[in-house]
Amino acid sequence: MRSFTTFTVLFTALLSTFTNATPITDLASVKSDVTGLNKLDLPAVGREIKISSSGETDVELPSVAVVFTTVFTQIQPLTNQLTYLTPQNASVAAISPVIAQIKTQLTGAVPQLQALVGQESSVILAPVDGVVSLTVAALATLIADVLTLLFTALGAVLSIVGGDVHAEILPLLTDLCGVVTSILQIVVTLVGGIIVSLLPLLVPVLSIIVSLGLTGLLSLLGLAL
Repeated sequence: MRSFTTFTVLFTALLSTFTNATPITDLASVKSDVTGLNKLDLPAVGREIKISSSGETDVELPSVAVVFTTVFTQIQPLTNQLTYLTPQNASVAAISPVIAQIKTQLTGAVPQLQALVGQESSVILAPVDGVVSLTVAALATLIADVLTLLFTALGAVLSIVGGDVHAEILPLLTDLCGVVTSILQIVVTLVGGIIVSLLPLLVPVLSIIVSLGLTGLLSLLGLAL
């Protein structure tokens, strides 16, 4: 019986501990705290965050190199589809969705580049990896890689379509290239002297640019039809 008495005393003491604990009765305050967290407007996961001296959070802007490297990765599978078209499958139905997807990816780069206007050169010319800023020549090479990839694919389309297909596809191509011109206009604003380094790298695709009648882009490059 002594062991039963001891167990009863211990159980009573334990129950007293839980009874005396402070209960969570103010559920409204808990809900308020959670709501407050949701109102912090935290940046999306996966984007680099910096904390300023004032305690505010700043999302780091992607540099020109990062933007163009990302675009290259995004459009390469799409340009490959255009490059390997055959006369048998080069239809408007096959080509137009691919052109639309490329345009979407390029259009997404426009606000990213616009956000760099007014930033320090260390931000604009930041490399994809590392900390040393890119030279203008190195950045021109990255940009030329994207443009060469794109215009080579568009040249392949022009060389294989004809008749009604050509008539329907050509406006889509020129519309797409309008986005390219807009992108380069921003880059010229961001990086002085970029055209001098870029133009020689675009020689292999200049004939395609001319065949598309892209007077705005040619003018930006310092050329004319």
